[in-house]
Amino acid sequence: MNNKYVLDEQNLNKITGSLDKAENILLFLDYDGTLAPFKVDPLSAFALPEIESSLKKLEKSQKYHLSLVSGRQLSELKKMIDLNRCHYAGSHGLEIEMSFTEGVIYPHQNKEFDVLSRKNYQKSKEKYSKTDGVRVEDKGFGLALHFDSENEQTEEEKELQALFENTAYQVLSGRKLVEVRPEGWGKGKAVNYISDQIKRNLDIENILRVYIGDDRTDEDAFEVIKDGITIYVQNEDDLNTTAEYYLKDPKDTAELLKKIAGEL
Repeated sequence: MNNKYVLDEQNLNKITGSLDKAENILLFLDYDGTLAPFKVDPLSAFALPEIESSLKKLEKSQKYHLSLVSGRQLSELKKMIDLNRCHYAGSHGLEIEMSFTEGVIYPHQNKEFDVLSRKNYQKSKEKYSKTDGVRVEDKGFGLALHFDSENEQTEEEKELQALFENTAYQVLSGRKLVEVRPEGWGKGKAVNYISDQIKRNLDIENILRVYIGDDRTDEDAFEVIKDGITIYVQNEDDLNTTAEYYLKDPKDTAELLKKIAGEL
């Protein structure tokens, strides 16, 4: 991977210099693999304590506007890390909660599904609910299929791609994970939606957007932040990412956030 390592002194100085100059910073963070190490049981994958400490400091600054953008359901994401002045986007942005408004926003709510799409969705849900080595997470909007084996994931992903081709659903893959979710919405659109809401509600224009994420689903977000800072968290993968910078793991994320929060 030819991207630049964030914690190299030259790169870190460049990033912190950009942050210092910005009037308003919209900091978008993925959760699993970015703030929290991966766990066999997702409900035990808590953010590193030092990360939570830094975020609690950052949210007190009027300059920073924090958003968590995750594939987890919104209700589950909020249980994993509780921040007061933070915007939450669950299910890849299919359900959003802004800190300055009441209730949950469903930006893709009015999408209608054709008969074939609904039929194939139900068929897949029933099939994998009975398949050994696969844990089915029903998110309401779609399915997250957690595989014990990467080989099985690859094999099943091909079948799902063929099944949902030209339907109202799309198939996306992660680490031992395949998601079936509505076509036409992802983290990139969620980031733009949240950005617009922040600018409109707080009446601000001069912003710098920063996105830190670790998965293929975060590529949507990297691609929409053309003039901001994009950081890929590598973990054990070597994704051909469009992010400008990279970190090695959540411990590196903690180091970066500690550096940023320490300068406030």
